[in-house]
Amino acid sequence: MAQSTFSGPVLSQNGVGFLGSITPGYTGLTVSTVATSATLTYAVNTITVNNFTGAAAQVVTLPAATAGSVVVHAQSVDTTGGTNTLTFDCAGNDAFATGSIVESRTSSAVSFDTSTAGETQIVYTPANAVTNLFSIGSKIFFSCTQDGTWTINFDFKMNPASTGVTGTFVFAA
Repeated sequence: MAQSTFSGPVLSQNGVGFLGSITPGYTGLTVSTVATSATLTYAVNTITVNNFTGAAAQVVTLPAATAGSVVVHAQSVDTTGGTNTLTFDCAGNDAFATGSIVESRTSSAVSFDTSTAGETQIVYTPANAVTNLFSIGSKIFFSCTQDGTWTINFDFKMNPASTGVTGTFVFAA
């Protein structure tokens, strides 16, 4: 195989280099369980287990986006408690990588929202029902390969009684 020289962050899987985002592994991360609160700040290299239900709005501030950092939101309960938002907010001047995509639901159909330059938030609005796409066991992975920029990946789990047809995620500034 010919040698290649890359400039900037490169992720590798099975020996093949590519640019983008993959779901990070859990090795070396710590686990922290938090109670629902109006505001939270997540720690770097941590899996944060959060019991957000939608009964009250919550804003989670991510740590500074430093290359090599990983942050995982692990949803510990079903999001059937209301329609208040869960907002993930970048710290300082950090932003989500332009062109990042998050799955959502609009009128019971799969949809996707794509980030534009400078967007600093991801906002989730649940339905007050067991039909949310984001429920117990869901995870959102934030990873950083370039200082100041977060990439996102997700593993949504629906309530076993759910159709997963409600709940919206959108990027915001």
